[in-house]
Amino acid sequence: MDVIQIIVLAIGLSMDSLAIALTSGAIIGNHKVINILKIAGMLAFMQMSLTVFGWYIGSSFAQYIDQYDHWLAFGILFFLGARVIYTNLKGEEDCKPFNPLNFKVMLSLGIVTSIDATAVGLSMSLVNINILEPAVIIGLVTLLVSSFGIVFGCRVGQRYNLKINIIGGIILILIGCSILAEHTVFHVNTMSVA
Repeated sequence: MDVIQIIVLAIGLSMDSLAIALTSGAIIGNHKVINILKIAGMLAFMQMSLTVFGWYIGSSFAQYIDQYDHWLAFGILFFLGARVIYTNLKGEEDCKPFNPLNFKVMLSLGIVTSIDATAVGLSMSLVNINILEPAVIIGLVTLLVSSFGIVFGCRVGQRYNLKINIIGGIILILIGCSILAEHTVFHVNTMSVA
């Protein structure tokens, strides 16, 4: 793979991270450098790490990961999105608001948006591609795309203060549904085509 192909692949992988970054930026409404680095840094780190992880586990575990990864991503994103919506509709002080800057939330979002990166790493191991360069490029592209998403999300959130948290929750649920549909309804089983 040449650098251009890796960059195009990295942009494709970073689209889920972009959606999360836009939503997170709109929710926090504050694009301080430290907030950008926390959220975009976690998304980029997980994208890069799970690419390497996928490369290391190789083809022997591919069938097990492929059977359950989409359900895990859907479950986490649905839970987080529903929690955001519930918290904002209930509006009570005893409800803890959804906080994209919370470490557990950032880690969960980083993992679920990077599951596809595991599959990419797996495929690279099958064709004996050295993982170092692709992983670094994937991480850097995700960092840039996510940083842009956070800044843009903050500006939109500040300009249009219309229950942006509820919209963010809906986006999280839709991303989860999209991942689930991509791996179930619209999944093409390449093993059965011979």
